[in-house]
Amino acid sequence: NQTKPNQTKPNQIMEMVDMKLPSGDSDLCEEEVEGLVSYSDYFDNDNGRTGGGERFPYGSRSGSGSAFSPSSRSKISSSWRGPVSSKKVGRNKKCLVFIAILIISGALVSLTTTNDEGVKDLVENNNNFDSNDKSHLVDHGHANGHSDTPAVKLNDSIDHDDDDDEGGDEGNDDDADDATDDAADDETIVEADDDEDRDGSEEDDEKVTETDDGEDEANVDESQDKDNEKEQEESISASADAEVESKDVESESEEESEEANEDVDADAIGDKDVEADSDAEASADEDVDADEDAAAEAKKEKIIEQWGKWHFWDGDPDSRPKGDYMADFPNRDMPYDEISFSAWQADAVYVNHMLDSAAELVSRAKEAIYTEYGYGPKQDIERDALIARMDMFRLDLVDLEDPLVTEATVKTSLEQGGWTTRKSFQSLARRLLHAMMTNDTFTVVMGGHSAAAGHGNHFLQSYMMQFHKVLEPVFKRVGVKLITRNVAMGGMGTMQHSLGSKDIYGEEIDVIVWDSHMTEPDAASLDLFYRQALLGGNRKPVLWGGNFNLLRDLHLNADVDVMFPGSGMHGVKETEGLDQVQTLPFATQYLKCGINDKELCTDVNNKFRATCWIDRDDVTPTTRQQPRPGGQASWHPGFRHHQLVGRSMAMVILDAMQDAIDTWSEITIVEGHPLNDEYWHMSDVYSNIAAKVSLLDATVGACNTLKDKMPERICTTPMNGRTEFAPRANPHKTSLTSLLKPSTDGYIPESTETMLYQGPDVPNPMLMIPEGQIDVEAIVVNRRRKLSGELDLFKPLNPIELKQSLWQQNDNKNDSSTFSTRNQQLLRRRDLGEIRMGKGWVVDKKIGDCDGTSTGICGREPSNPCLLYGHMDHRGGIIGDALSGWLVFELPKIENGLIIAKFDTWHLARESKATVGWTEVNDGEFDRSLKELAPPLPDDFIFDYAIDGKITSLNLDQFREMQTVAQRVVEIFTILDKPDMETKENVEVAFRLRNCGRGCVFKFTHMYWS
Repeated sequence: NQTKPNQTKPNQIMEMVDMKLPSGDSDLCEEEVEGLVSYSDYFDNDNGRTGGGERFPYGSRSGSGSAFSPSSRSKISSSWRGPVSSKKVGRNKKCLVFIAILIISGALVSLTTTNDEGVKDLVENNNNFDSNDKSHLVDHGHANGHSDTPAVKLNDSIDHDDDDDEGGDEGNDDDADDATDDAADDETIVEADDDEDRDGSEEDDEKVTETDDGEDEANVDESQDKDNEKEQEESISASADAEVESKDVESESEEESEEANEDVDADAIGDKDVEADSDAEASADEDVDADEDAAAEAKKEKIIEQWGKWHFWDGDPDSRPKGDYMADFPNRDMPYDEISFSAWQADAVYVNHMLDSAAELVSRAKEAIYTEYGYGPKQDIERDALIARMDMFRLDLVDLEDPLVTEATVKTSLEQGGWTTRKSFQSLARRLLHAMMTNDTFTVVMGGHSAAAGHGNHFLQSYMMQFHKVLEPVFKRVGVKLITRNVAMGGMGTMQHSLGSKDIYGEEIDVIVWDSHMTEPDAASLDLFYRQALLGGNRKPVLWGGNFNLLRDLHLNADVDVMFPGSGMHGVKETEGLDQVQTLPFATQYLKCGINDKELCTDVNNKFRATCWIDRDDVTPTTRQQPRPGGQASWHPGFRHHQLVGRSMAMVILDAMQDAIDTWSEITIVEGHPLNDEYWHMSDVYSNIAAKVSLLDATVGACNTLKDKMPERICTTPMNGRTEFAPRANPHKTSLTSLLKPSTDGYIPESTETMLYQGPDVPNPMLMIPEGQIDVEAIVVNRRRKLSGELDLFKPLNPIELKQSLWQQNDNKNDSSTFSTRNQQLLRRRDLGEIRMGKGWVVDKKIGDCDGTSTGICGREPSNPCLLYGHMDHRGGIIGDALSGWLVFELPKIENGLIIAKFDTWHLARESKATVGWTEVNDGEFDRSLKELAPPLPDDFIFDYAIDGKITSLNLDQFREMQTVAQRVVEIFTILDKPDMETKENVEVAFRLRNCGRGCVFKFTHMYWS
């Protein structure tokens, strides 16, 4: 009953039988199925898919032959863990019916042959190109040596069409899913040259649909429970349709309301008569809501008609285990045999349908990106465009063990999709699979300079935020919270954050990106960035970008997963004049210019698209707003370049996600649900990398060349850090002020600046896709209407959101503006004769939630001349002079005897605002008995530091000798380096300047310790 018989394959047939039969029925059919195994093997061999252990061909992963060998067949029946039917009758009849389906479908397969027409015929036949393919994933490295030309192209042929269920009601989504499930596990290897075999890929774009006869036969044979469930779904769907017709907005889901609100007409809102009586106002609100709902629905339906929609949901959410049942296991690596039978991970129907919808969504996202750049939809473009599309985001798989693979040989890939290794790509897919299995977070963080930060553009136009914009809806659908942080800073490299990477960049990083070529050209600083990212956090991230040789060293010596991003510029069409540019897609206009038209691409009006303010009724800036942001320099990329890089990076993640989906689907077809630990657990992976990085020989990499500037063991010892630089992860927890120890009366310095306004900004036309252009985000966000009362399982099933909320609550407790319980406890044990916090220190900080994410609201201080700019990078700190008194910190725990401070020594007197008009330390408020501990040195600078009350005083020469300028504007001071020191908690560290009045102004910006 297939419209395209040649798409039905043995593994899909076996899955059909397995899926349709309740637990126990497959045992009754085992004898009959056994007689057909040789028939299944015949299909495998007929198509050249006999296994061999390779990741992408058909067959077993162990290389022992067909995935449906007798040894595997027993697993199909014995490990089935789907829902158990309450009906125990009619099994033999069911068995006979589905064996008949097996034979008929197999016969249809055998009647269909695939001709070896080569890549040329593939290109000429548009339907053979699938937006979900991995034809741009090119393997340059193999165990048998190096190849100067691409050896193979990895291409999966899953093609799910969301439109399969468009004509039916919502209750029949499962039927459409059953049909598309049959196409969910087809992967092939496609050779790169014109004579390569195309047997598998001819089937890429075929669609599997069920005929009326097939549906009737399936309905007769399903259990009564299944019929009841379907009737219930249809009833719910009918109710939903009625609600849509009546436009009962209150029954809409919160997600639908949010989507509708995005399309609110600002003029319509402004036209509401706020002074009308309550009845009239309510009526007006209903009319506006109805208009908005109709407009949103019309727009959505138009997108659905062309692109399809998400159509998966859990039909039985109440049966799932409650609570976060994976939280008690390290890295959420819950053993598969401890997962409850009622958990969604063990429900074959749930998982298979979810994976089916996820594969469709990945395909849809990739196709939308191609179309955005003029290479789609695939059925509408010509042969040359199809070839160019394959190259635009091509990701090269290289063999770093091959000495012939060098930085020069991978250079071409940097204008395409970049490069990685096969092992690293599979590890990335494994990390994504882990996040999906556990409903965890997946975090991508970038450290870099001003160009990477996106200066000159809105923060949301930076490539990390464009990456997030496309992928966040995809991750949400599969139950994963994507966190993307742009932690780049203008005018600096990454060293100041690398020394405290665990806290400043974050503990739970899956992928970390380095992009600071202009400000950090030395390999040593970059190697420190790599090492601390791998040593400090709970996860050991994939390293994305940087230095080819360092990445090779870490990959070969410590099993570190490495990648290098590409720009995608290879596929961008050139701008050739003002008339021609208007024929190009908006995303490519003024992005690449020939020699005669370069001024068109460098013109700031074409390169940048940003504004500082949009007038609104409820907020009036107190500082005059600039017409455009600063930073629109020639060396800063424009918004289109950032968008392209973000799309190129997103394509890599989408490819890896598809690989994860394929793995999950293929393995569980044979081994059953839930997925076995060996395919997704991460703890052993993390432990292996951490151990090897900590034991790396000093000759590996370049980090150890920093030994003249800081302790050599910084390359093998995980560090903690706090700072007032922004952005940073968990900004309240990781602030430098969170370490401050209050004075006897509870005083600690704090920032007094407040935000001009709260809440979201008004819609910004500079961030909007022009009418008529491809809106990738709208395409991937799109989904069917959620039924009334339906549980939204597109959010994580575990309490991730609750956890985030608790983090925020805890963060607020650590804010310097709050006198915490911890500080009160410190006061009770403080002796009046001890070192005390001075009152002459000023906190310079960026106000708001400056965490580097797309949702962070940061920097809306009244003095800001560009309130919509959105950038969060700021070099904050605690400023004081010789009249400010002691600056006292308390470090929670010292384990490895290492303390380093970073502070600037070059600030001006006008920055030390707290001591204006003072002539004495602390303005004479309390005694200065500690001044007597060292002989006064008039006219000489004295620098005091104290660890747990033991004071060390340095004269100017000693201070300069201790000072290390590790990098431009990065001055660090190692005040403790004792590897044999015993672990100690609550270590007090204090600093003081003397004998220079207001003439010496320091800004303390970072504290690092281990």
